[in-house]
Amino acid sequence: MLTGETAAALGGVIVFTTVAGLATWTRTLAADADLGLAAALAGAWNVLPIVLLCLGAGVLALGWSPGAVAAIGSLPAAGGFLLKVIAERSGLPTWLGQLSPFAHLAAVPADPVNWPAAFLMMALATLTAAAGTVGYRLRDLRN
Repeated sequence: MLTGETAAALGGVIVFTTVAGLATWTRTLAADADLGLAAALAGAWNVLPIVLLCLGAGVLALGWSPGAVAAIGSLPAAGGFLLKVIAERSGLPTWLGQLSPFAHLAAVPADPVNWPAAFLMMALATLTAAAGTVGYRLRDLRN
């Protein structure tokens, strides 16, 4: 059940992100702007590692603290964005702002994708989802 729901969420995220990239490209055609289909899709897909972090955090919460799924699942995106903005605007130490996953996204398509950061985020998402799966399978034994 958990695997199917996680796969469905992942599939939905990929579809919606792709649709966003296609919509961006379509709108640039209507505006006569110079943005190719591949560049529009790359820009949209660039956020997928952060989305995967949210999915992994959500599965982690579902396994170990089901009442906190919404808060923990949204933490990488909402918390990461707020951390980056607050750290930049308030003069906090640079290292603090670097804790945000948004600090490691490149401005795609203007810049190339930051592949090392993307792979690290995807690995962390996989590990948190695996830990959540363990907790989910042990949940009935704990209660």
